[in-house]
Amino acid sequence: MGRYEDFFIASAGASAAILGLLVVAVSVVNADDENPTTRENRTVLAGSAFVALVDIFIVSIVALTGGSVDFGLSSLAMAAVGLVATRRLVPRARRAGNFSSSFRTRELNIAFASISVVGYSVQLILAVALLANTRSTALLHALVLVIVVLYCSALGRAWVVTGINRRV
Repeated sequence: MGRYEDFFIASAGASAAILGLLVVAVSVVNADDENPTTRENRTVLAGSAFVALVDIFIVSIVALTGGSVDFGLSSLAMAAVGLVATRRLVPRARRAGNFSSSFRTRELNIAFASISVVGYSVQLILAVALLANTRSTALLHALVLVIVVLYCSALGRAWVVTGINRRV
């Protein structure tokens, strides 16, 4: 775990900063828009980005407190939280029409939901495998890479939430 200490320190700080910025961004962009469908789309995307960033934050902080067992346990717990949160957010997105064929970002919304399910499932499986074999550097490295994937997913969602892609 020692070789990843700097990564976890940077990861904890970055995820906390991005979480704060996400809250501010959602407040600002939702104040600009009265369309309830757009607001709901943003709320669902922001919620899923928030869950990913909290996952990253908790896993990184806990990983700094101990070894691979702590990393595996926190990854396992946060993967379960992520799967439950995604299970609750997807029906909400569906009710808001985010997956309907007429919605302009339908494919992106489907991709984000799929990435969440796959990402948290992979995190869960790798965490169980790491807990079964705590000396495996390959499993440790793979689980660290899941954090990178979660970052990419959360940042992509935050980009869409802020509407920057429509303003550029």
